Amino acid sequence: MKKALIIIGIVFALLLGAAVVLPIIYKDKIIALVKDEANKNLNAKINFGDFGLSLISSFPDFRICMEDLSVAGINEFEGDTLAFIKELNLDVDIMSVINGKEIGINAIILDAPRINAHVLKGGKANWDITKPSADSAAAAPAEPSTFSLKLKKLKISDGDIIYNDEDGNILASIKDLDLILKGDMAADNTSLNTEATIAALDVVMDGVKYLSKTNTELKAVIDADMKNSKYTFTENELRLNNLFLGFDGWVAMPTEDIDMDIKFNAKKTDFKNILSLIPAVYAKDFDKVKTEGKLALDGFAKGRYNEKTLPAFGLKVLVENAMFKYPDLPKQVDNINIDVKINNPGVDADLTVIDISKFTFAIAENPVDMKFLIKTPVSDPDIDGKIAGRIDLASVKDVMPLDGADLNGKIAADIILKGKKSSIDNERYNEFDAKGEFTATDMKYSSKDLPQAVDIKSAQLKFNSAFIELTSFDSKIGKSDFKANGKIENYLDYVFSDNGLLKGNFNLTSNVIDLNEFMGGEEEATATPDTASLAVIDVPANIDFTLTSAIGKLLYDNIEMTNVKGKITIKEKKVALNNLDMNLMDGTMNLNGSYDVSNIKKPVVDFDIAANGFDITKTFSTFNTVQTLAPVGKYAKGKFSSSMKFKTELDSKMEPVLSTLSGGGKLSTNQVRLEGFAPINKLADALKMEKLKKQELNDVNLSFKFENGRVNVEPFDMTFAGFKTKIGGSTGFDQTIDYVMNFEIPRSEFGGQANAVLDNLVSQANSKGAGVNVGEKINVNAMIGGTVTNPTVKTGLKDAANDVMDDLKDRAQEELNKQKEELERKAREEADKLKNQAQQEADKLKLEAEKKKKELEDKARQETEKKKKEAEKKAKEEAEKKLKGLFK
Repeated sequence: MKKALIIIGIVFALLLGAAVVLPIIYKDKIIALVKDEANKNLNAKINFGDFGLSLISSFPDFRICMEDLSVAGINEFEGDTLAFIKELNLDVDIMSVINGKEIGINAIILDAPRINAHVLKGGKANWDITKPSADSAAAAPAEPSTFSLKLKKLKISDGDIIYNDEDGNILASIKDLDLILKGDMAADNTSLNTEATIAALDVVMDGVKYLSKTNTELKAVIDADMKNSKYTFTENELRLNNLFLGFDGWVAMPTEDIDMDIKFNAKKTDFKNILSLIPAVYAKDFDKVKTEGKLALDGFAKGRYNEKTLPAFGLKVLVENAMFKYPDLPKQVDNINIDVKINNPGVDADLTVIDISKFTFAIAENPVDMKFLIKTPVSDPDIDGKIAGRIDLASVKDVMPLDGADLNGKIAADIILKGKKSSIDNERYNEFDAKGEFTATDMKYSSKDLPQAVDIKSAQLKFNSAFIELTSFDSKIGKSDFKANGKIENYLDYVFSDNGLLKGNFNLTSNVIDLNEFMGGEEEATATPDTASLAVIDVPANIDFTLTSAIGKLLYDNIEMTNVKGKITIKEKKVALNNLDMNLMDGTMNLNGSYDVSNIKKPVVDFDIAANGFDITKTFSTFNTVQTLAPVGKYAKGKFSSSMKFKTELDSKMEPVLSTLSGGGKLSTNQVRLEGFAPINKLADALKMEKLKKQELNDVNLSFKFENGRVNVEPFDMTFAGFKTKIGGSTGFDQTIDYVMNFEIPRSEFGGQANAVLDNLVSQANSKGAGVNVGEKINVNAMIGGTVTNPTVKTGLKDAANDVMDDLKDRAQEELNKQKEELERKAREEADKLKNQAQQEADKLKLEAEKKKKELEDKARQETEKKKKEAEKKAKEEAEKKLKGLFK
């Protein structure tokens, strides 16, 4: 017994020692294999934080743990993160690691993955990151993978997934996904046990929201024929809020085609189950809602799916004589009758028929009746639909809890659409019956989420075959009032075609529009327009709108614009401003230009601005960009006018990317007071002229350009402190300064300490052989450098105008030479790189040629030796034969 205990202790100690020692021994090896496998197979940027290896928590498997794993895209998806996983655990077969051959992965466990799946127009997907394998017989065979999937378990905890399919116009969001999948996925046949829950599922297709924050649960046992990629549903249940669905059938994917024979139906037939899919009803006290009525829901999909063909499919939804009522509210929604049939015999999507033969309900005795039939939806939508109803919105609070919201007013609709889209396309409007109107009167709405009450006094839309006419729109939101009218054209083509262009022409008038009321929280409302955290605003590609506006007062943060008039055009992912006039900053402005999001990652603004009489102090304090480009504005008071053109990219916060800024213009001022500006103060100290520190500048006219990260100011003449002055230079976006100022100062201005400075300047000039004689007017040159807040000043005596120009030219030439040298250096580096690549290629070809030559020489030598031996053998045989003849 004692020996047995000792043996058990030794074995336990060995196992414990192995659990500690083996991960240390094999950690570096596995890290190298993981990185090598990623580089070998993936076209993406892979990064991860801490890397761990354990045997205790996953015995008898090794557990590989990677924290903060990220997979980022390249090329078209540069800057996009496909996945970020807080922790990825892989359980691998211990013996496969020790053997050093193919490492078998038995389990994958993901904690808090954030997946962003993105499909571009044209079908390019960001998860298609595997490197293409060799596809020609001559190509080298693909390297075998170091890892092999022998999965028995897949687990995901707290996962968030976004699926954005621009090609299919689908947007889906999965929030808080928990999933566990078990089964021997390395076996030819296995049962896959699946359990998954989703806290909130959203699905939007073609702009229609099919599921909204839907709580989802899946329990399924799937018989899997892994060898033939066929999966058969046995025991399964899908829950969407309170709607329970069961599946029966199979799906097979032996090739790129997908074959299927699936049927599904509602497992519970109470109307309350499908009612749960309405977010507003399900969100509050749903368990207390009283309902009546029955539900029948079933569907199928049978056949083959690929790029060219569709399976046959169908869906039936039937609700009869249903109602629902909250116990604490006086009225109910009743007379709910729904009959929806969607069918397609297969192969062609154009054979789909959508038949909503009945969709009726009454909200507190306010009836609504809808019907809709659509045939040939792809080639030429054939439509037959109508909607009729009148609702007193005040009665909505009697049937549904509005959670503090207040709703009043009346809406009415009576619209008929019947005919083929081709009739509209070919302007045969008489063949398409479209008529009716939608009206809203005295509609008021407010809630805790929208504190600014919405008050629509009147709104009327009239429908006909050619267009929808907005005959009137009179509303108020908070302090802002809106009156509009106009026309929407091509609306049927927009609804039923993937590339339909919606056209519109509107007139907008307003006394006051306060944009601060729509900016959200208090923190946002107090930020300046330049610093407010914004996201890039996309512009739809398939609209063509023109808005002619006349706004009495437009408020945005602390900016007040008045008499805003002009035209705004939205077309081809671009917003164009045409002769937009306004008063602001105590002056006037005319604005032309555009905001272009053809590339959503690099939006571009291109503006032509004419500002007149702007207050410098207000302009500087309002716009952060002005603070960067013209820091002198902080120390100036007065007014300025400017005509300016500029073009720049915007970053993800809608702020200018200054490295891309180009353009220029002119600026003029009159009676501007300058005081406290550090470079001028330092100049005044250098010249011992205190009067320079406070100046009134008159009739300043200058030209400037945005180039290479600087505002370059062309040399210009002005009067400074009563002195004739020429100034030129530049201010960097990094607040560095480089200016030359030349003053023509009367000798009489030099007194006291200033005379001592003058004598010193003369002595310096004469010591260099200048032979300067002091006259009545002294030309003083000042070179100002450093930064705005920490300037440097050098002074001297020179020939004023010419030397300023010469100095500026010299500096420009110096900068040009630097840029030239930089370009030459880069060109040399690129040439050397290409030369080295060519040399490497030549060396490679040389080695291959020498190798081939050696192979041929070896082969020739072997052939020669062979023939020599054969000749010797033959000669020997002949000699022996002759010798035998002689003996005979």
